[in-house]
Amino acid sequence: MKNPKSRRKIYKPLLILSFVVALAISSTTAYFTGLSQSDDNIFTSGNLDIDVTQDDVLAVQNWSPGSEQLLEFAMTNTGSMTEYVKGYLGGVWNSDGLDSSVFRIEKLERKIADAWVTINADGLSMDEEFYLSAEGRENTLFELAPGAREDFRLLISLSEEAGDEYQNEFFTANLHLAAKQVVIGSQWPAMY
Repeated sequence: MKNPKSRRKIYKPLLILSFVVALAISSTTAYFTGLSQSDDNIFTSGNLDIDVTQDDVLAVQNWSPGSEQLLEFAMTNTGSMTEYVKGYLGGVWNSDGLDSSVFRIEKLERKIADAWVTINADGLSMDEEFYLSAEGRENTLFELAPGAREDFRLLISLSEEAGDEYQNEFFTANLHLAAKQVVIGSQWPAMY
């Protein structure tokens, strides 16, 4: 007769193996599932764009010390987002060594209902920034909506201290504009 202990030794591993197989089968039982996906949601970013236009490009002749000239221009938001705008008048002499500080913006005006309103009578030097705001400064910026246009004019003067070295020379001036998004934390372009 065989030893009953040896049977237990054989059955015990078989019993454990059966339990593991039963557990494996029960954990791989299939259930019904389903999947679904929405239609494509498309997010298109807006754009910021500003355009500067002049009806009359200036070519002033016989410019002399103490002379003044009006420069009119318009800024138009050609982008799809509301924006803040700033700008400056920059330029260079045709000859090296001549100082651009002899040019000065004496007054900055904005057209409101067909009347010119002074927004900066303190004057600006060449390359000094002005803003689309009530005072021409950054503290109270106006929002320029898409498609909106603002008309401005600058009264530019040639200093009475401009000496003989400026005779028969010419200065090329350009108006530069920059825009930024109307949200807290937005930054102006580093260069424009």
